[in-house]
Amino acid sequence: MSRWCRALGWRRPSCRSRLNAWPLALSIAWLAHGPAAAAEPSLVPRSATAALVAVWPPRCGGGAFWLVPFLDSLRVELAGRGLGCCAIVAAGQAPSPRATVHITVELVPCAADADRVQASVFEPARAATAEREVSLADVVEAARPRALALAVAELVRSLGQGAPVAKPEAPPAMAAAAPAPPSPLPPGRSAALSLHLEAEARGVPTRDTLLWGGRAGFGAAWGWLHMGLDVGGGLGSARVDDSGDVLLRTLSAGLGLGPRFASGAVVLDLGLRAELGWVWVRGKSGMASVHMGSGSDFTATAGLRASVEAPAKLGVRPRVTLEGGPVLRGVRAEAYGVTVAGITGYYVLGAVGVAVSR
Repeated sequence: MSRWCRALGWRRPSCRSRLNAWPLALSIAWLAHGPAAAAEPSLVPRSATAALVAVWPPRCGGGAFWLVPFLDSLRVELAGRGLGCCAIVAAGQAPSPRATVHITVELVPCAADADRVQASVFEPARAATAEREVSLADVVEAARPRALALAVAELVRSLGQGAPVAKPEAPPAMAAAAPAPPSPLPPGRSAALSLHLEAEARGVPTRDTLLWGGRAGFGAAWGWLHMGLDVGGGLGSARVDDSGDVLLRTLSAGLGLGPRFASGAVVLDLGLRAELGWVWVRGKSGMASVHMGSGSDFTATAGLRASVEAPAKLGVRPRVTLEGGPVLRGVRAEAYGVTVAGITGYYVLGAVGVAVSR
């Protein structure tokens, strides 16, 4: 031991005590490092064991959909529920076997400025499906990805996917900056409803008759198809030499059906419209020697109609309508055996007004 002491350069009195402390130090070091290192588990990424979410983006091309910000927002909304978001799946491609949730989104209509999205969530294990058409018309462009992600996450939760977690409240500054997303329409109720009021002028060129009036209507649209029901009336007159005037009053109801083309700028409604009405005719004169008569009968018309509303994103927007077609059943007003006014042959109509939609 003295040889080890001399080799280490220690003096004899303290050499023995220092050598005796070595086993204790080695034991402490082994207890501190050896078992801990041996017992430390290997780290496995959490996403490797999490259930996978497969997403089919819209089939529309031309950059019509903000895919990246939508996926970022959806990943935040599904965080903590044990769902790994998200794996993009191309059309016609099979998803990963680990994908327990299939999400599909489609633009309605398929256009770069579409303001509605059809979202569906499918759970293969239970063959359960939840779908909803989300309207983004009242949401600013920057907030649309997050609003859609909220609606899709709610569909995922409605199927019971993932572990429920308490969603933290947004900070006051963020809540004030981001507008509240619109409430998605409930399943099975995707019709867009509207009311319209119009002032119209109806001309009958074959009878040199002009009627001024107004009309109120109700409309409903399902995707590209729209239907409208309206009621209205009009007044007109015709001069008979110096004898007097012939007055016409009308009351009618119409039904229209056809395609709707909606974009970010305008809403265009085209289609066929049928109308049934009733016409009252009477004479008016200040001369006692002139005999005045009156009568009434019903009319029927069918025509082509086109209505334009703009801008499309407003809830109350101007509306312009043009219409024309044949008179299927008409009425004539005669004086001295000559037709001086009436609704026969064909008609043309122009109207301006407002449309109110929800």
